[in-house]
Amino acid sequence: MKKMRWLWSYQVNRTEKWLSDMAREGYHLCDFNAVTREFTFEEGEPRNAIYAIRFDNNALPSALKQEGWHIVASSKSWQFVKNASSDVAVYPTRETILRRARMHTYLFILLAIFLMAGQINVLLMTTIISRTVGDISWLGIVIPLFILTLFISLSMFVFRAYRKFEKKEMDFGIQVVANGRKSHKIKLGWMYLPQQTKEWLEVQAEQGFELERVFGPLFTFRQTGRKNIAYEVSFEPKVDSTFFSIHKEIGWQLKFSSNLTWMHYSIWAMPYKEGEMVPAFMYDPHERLRSLKKSLFMSLGISGYLLIILAVSLYMNFYRIGNTFFEMSIDGILRLLLIVTIALWGSIFLKIIIGFLREWKIVREGY
Repeated sequence: MKKMRWLWSYQVNRTEKWLSDMAREGYHLCDFNAVTREFTFEEGEPRNAIYAIRFDNNALPSALKQEGWHIVASSKSWQFVKNASSDVAVYPTRETILRRARMHTYLFILLAIFLMAGQINVLLMTTIISRTVGDISWLGIVIPLFILTLFISLSMFVFRAYRKFEKKEMDFGIQVVANGRKSHKIKLGWMYLPQQTKEWLEVQAEQGFELERVFGPLFTFRQTGRKNIAYEVSFEPKVDSTFFSIHKEIGWQLKFSSNLTWMHYSIWAMPYKEGEMVPAFMYDPHERLRSLKKSLFMSLGISGYLLIILAVSLYMNFYRIGNTFFEMSIDGILRLLLIVTIALWGSIFLKIIIGFLREWKIVREGY
């Protein structure tokens, strides 16, 4: 029996469960074709079996073989391994699958952005030409819109599947505070002010407000009474699967994690008793300063790049419609939006620099 699953590689956990369910029904995987996405099963006695998927060209490690794993099907870099034991302690690593899923997700996002920019231009040009000629070509509007919608939907599916898989494998779980009345507070631009945000959260804990979770600039607290809680606001250009497990093993509680493992921001908390040394990610002031610089350069780089792109777009806008500052047209409205956006990002750019100078002063004075 053959079954086809088109997007199975973006839902690895569900695929493994599906293979185990098939085995319990008496259908055991015996072959797989990575090109056609076909799974081939042979009928036999119903059995309980655990399946795991590897993305690796190398042979199965001896540690996995000793644990009872064996390859039942493979194609290209994909390996499907099976274990008939009910008590399995060692599982195949997910790191290569995570890297592949991450790369595909970023690629889909970039392609969706480029396609959206291109298709919107096609859509606008088709509309303008149709109005000029006097006959609207609905086909010229519907087809680009359909392609755009389809690809954006696919990109969203890949992104959501990747995030779900990543959260499970990298232990992204946020520890929720169960008791206490909720309280919400807003802190804009906190990502650019890690040290100030850290101190602000610790003051909140002293006042009886324990951080539960963060959504954008919105901080949700629970009124749990005065506590000694150390916080850390961390920035990493890139995190791997061990980043979260290492910190959780030594007692840190994850309160916030940004959506991407690239340019990753996170907030951590660790309660401590009166008289104990205050927990910290870094005790060396030079390490903290280096971390601040790393965050600053990355933030300034992205903000500066966006400002350059916006400035070039504004220049091209002035070039197209001449010296008139504003006119009731698509280009005129676009010019106004570009000016507002440049002003907004310019203020963020300045805020990052001013915030960094304050952060630098706090770290140097505090240590």
